[in-house]
Amino acid sequence: MATGLLVLSTLALAVTGVGYLVTPALLLAVVGIESAPTSDFLIRTEGVALVCAALFVWSARGGQRGQVRGVLFGLAVYYILGSVVDLVAFAQGVVGPASVPSAAVRIVVGCACTYAMLKLPPASS
Repeated sequence: MATGLLVLSTLALAVTGVGYLVTPALLLAVVGIESAPTSDFLIRTEGVALVCAALFVWSARGGQRGQVRGVLFGLAVYYILGSVVDLVAFAQGVVGPASVPSAAVRIVVGCACTYAMLKLPPASS
C-alpha cells in the first residue's frame, strides 16, 4: 500500500506541477480563478515545488521504513491541510465548486497515507 501511494503521489504531483508550469491560466480557471500576471507567477512557482516534490517522493520508494514513514506523513499533511485551505477558500467564495471534489479525494488519500504509515512494520533494531 505504501509503495502504491508513493507512486500515485509522484504521478499526481508531477502532472499537477507540469500543468501549473505550462498552463496556469487553464488550471486556475478550473476552480474559478481568473488568470492574471501575479496569479500565474504564483501558480508557476507552486508548479516548480510540486515537480521537485514528485522527485523527492519517487526517490523514497525504495527507502528504509523510517524514510517511507516520514514521506507518507508529509504527504498526509500536504493532502489534508491543502484540502482544508481549499475548502475554506470555497466557503469564502474565493474558488468555485470544482475545488470540493478535489479536496474530498485528497482528504481520502491523506487518510490512506496516514493508515499506510501506521501499518508499516517497525524498523528492525
